[in-house]
Amino acid sequence: MKLLKVLVAVLVMAAMAVPVIAEDRLSLSGEMRVRAGHIDGDFDGDTDDSTDTWANQRLRIAGKIAVAEGVSVTFRTDITEGTNWGDSSNFQNGLSGAIGPIRTNGFGHARSGAQQQWDRAHLDITKGIFHLRAGQQYVGTGGTFAVDTQDSGLSLDIAAGLPVNVFMIVDKDGGSTDVQDSFLYGASVKLKPVKVFAAGYNDFDEDVYLLGASGSFDLGAIKLFAEADFFDGDASATQEAFGLQMILDASLAASDAATVGAQFFYAMGDDEDVQYVRLGNGFNGYDPIMDVGTSLSNEEIGLGNPFDWTGDDAGVIGARLYGNVKASDALKFGVSLAYLTVEEDSVTDADIMALAAGMVYTILPNTTFQLQLQYTDGSYDKESGVTVANGDFDVFAAATGLFVKF
Repeated sequence: MKLLKVLVAVLVMAAMAVPVIAEDRLSLSGEMRVRAGHIDGDFDGDTDDSTDTWANQRLRIAGKIAVAEGVSVTFRTDITEGTNWGDSSNFQNGLSGAIGPIRTNGFGHARSGAQQQWDRAHLDITKGIFHLRAGQQYVGTGGTFAVDTQDSGLSLDIAAGLPVNVFMIVDKDGGSTDVQDSFLYGASVKLKPVKVFAAGYNDFDEDVYLLGASGSFDLGAIKLFAEADFFDGDASATQEAFGLQMILDASLAASDAATVGAQFFYAMGDDEDVQYVRLGNGFNGYDPIMDVGTSLSNEEIGLGNPFDWTGDDAGVIGARLYGNVKASDALKFGVSLAYLTVEEDSVTDADIMALAAGMVYTILPNTTFQLQLQYTDGSYDKESGVTVANGDFDVFAAATGLFVKF
């Protein structure tokens, strides 16, 4: 491990053209994953039926350099992420609308496996009750991820009685035209067990505000989580922004090895204005419908954000039942059954039933084999502007992978 630390420190510091630091000041973590997936979609009366099978990989390396007491530098890089094995084009996963897990081609030109991205690079300074983070970083509210972004900016934590966080992210630099700069900013206060937060985003004629509150309540065997988010403002010079969404999650520890739970989702739809479900670039993603405890559903075979699952500003009324079982120290299972429909059906009338099952098996220390199977069945009916034919559809999806954490 010490040799690996030294090699990574040399490579990273050489790339940054700064002196190499001593290895005992560098801590490393990360993950290597190799995944494969398959999707088979059937759409009545449509020519876009799709069957696709693929494999890909990602090596993630994160490092923290302890510069001095209260001062550190953090980096994280993802290597060979972005293309499938044997494919030189990038993929964008998921189709907007009721189709959810169907994948479409993009237009990248890089050689397969050649991509590398640096998604975090920030410094942290802690002095007294203040903790400042500056640089490229992740900022999010958790829960429904009403704020969810990874970009460059400032974040300040103040530990004075009630923990407070304030942040300002530069979403876009307009250069010499300052009026075209865009910012994401906000603040949160933890009032245990409740967190209250507010945020705003502005970009030319877009000016949107968010107010939200979430709470986690531990009642022994029963655990509750609830969140409500409200969006308002201007989506553009001609359209208003709106958003009212809520989730209630109740789980019960049926035994030491089994947990069962239920979730209820609600989001108001609108046939005139633009529905917002989050502020930010959506780096982390919010994709709970197919979550059965694996690391396979969020990126390639998930349904996406449930609050606007059709992509038509139609909102949602939905419920989900889920369960997790720890069969042994090495083997875990998860199952989920969900039903979603739209809250506003004046333009889009759609509903979906989603079933998922997953397994995580620890084959060696820090090494897991994972498997997930999904089936969705539903209908989609929109008056105009559809990208897929109206009618019934069903989609089967499967994914598997090896994951090594270090």
